[in-house]
Amino acid sequence: MPLAPCAVPCTARPAAAGLAVARPPRVRVGRRHAPWCSAVVPVSAVGHRLCGAFRRCERRRRGHGRRSLRPASGARSKLVDVEEIELERPALYMVATPIGNLSDITLRALQVLREVDVIFAEDTRTTGLLLSRLGIQLNQRLLLPCHAFNEEQAGQSLLRKLRDNQCAALVSDAGTPLISDPGYAVVRAVRQGAPQVPVRSVPGCCALAAALSVAGLPCSRVLFGGFLPSGGAARLAELRSLLRQASTGTLVLYEAPHRLLNTLEMLRDELDAEDARELAVCRELTKRYETVLRGTIDEILMEVREKPENQKGEVVLLVAGRAESERGPAVDAMEVLRILSAELPESRYTKPARDERGAPGLTTRSKKLRG
Repeated sequence: MPLAPCAVPCTARPAAAGLAVARPPRVRVGRRHAPWCSAVVPVSAVGHRLCGAFRRCERRRRGHGRRSLRPASGARSKLVDVEEIELERPALYMVATPIGNLSDITLRALQVLREVDVIFAEDTRTTGLLLSRLGIQLNQRLLLPCHAFNEEQAGQSLLRKLRDNQCAALVSDAGTPLISDPGYAVVRAVRQGAPQVPVRSVPGCCALAAALSVAGLPCSRVLFGGFLPSGGAARLAELRSLLRQASTGTLVLYEAPHRLLNTLEMLRDELDAEDARELAVCRELTKRYETVLRGTIDEILMEVREKPENQKGEVVLLVAGRAESERGPAVDAMEVLRILSAELPESRYTKPARDERGAPGLTTRSKKLRG
């Protein structure tokens, strides 16, 4: 807050021995208190010290003489001060961007986006708007596209930039790059074509982590399926495969709002009547109309059908694994092989097993068991 000038000039002398002035109230400035209290003291106790206190407080308010954030004990903190960050050259920075709320951008992401030589973006128009909203100017720096249709070319272009000792950033439209977003081919090209160049993570928002943190479903085992295929047959086959794999963990899917109802109906058909798995639908995370629906498949379907607004915005769908009481007994594959090898010839049980599981070493194991 603005500070009033000192009421007593430095050259002034107290007019009388008992004259007194009221000191300003205690004010918090930065991490320290201004050195005043609300008591009334004689003028003779003020003088130059009061004026100096005002000057020191004003300098701290303007940012001069800022102290280090390291602990006074001398031990280094585990966190790095913002002022100590220096971008490496050459290097590739994977920068996470907000998924809805612009305030979720991190301080490190802001610095990297301001200082890198080139930015590769999933959609240059979306990223250009984001940079404008954040007050970041390109200043003749390059903003190049990197989407699903030009990843190979973008990777080669990035390699040329890195060989010129430049640092680059890779961003997606929203969230963490490569999480259901393009960029895998680019990072792989850097890892293979320039293994000495560091690839640094600038973490931040991710719809997957945000949904898991608020859904209230088990997080010890998680299977991330991303977006399901758009085709009907491929979509159903992929959903069945993911449900089998996530029988003991939580399945996380990204879904488009216009396909949410169809996906929930497919889930209801695939889940048994006795399979009362918990579901959660997280919609518009970090935005004004953030919504989290929890319940069984029938409860979620009813809620989505009755309120059309639940079919709008970005959606994360979570399906919990089966409860331990609903799971069948654990099967030891080696024990099954021992039983089969004792009762059947090798050709009767190894070939079907290879067809189903794709395990080329199964025949060798069975021979060892029979031996």
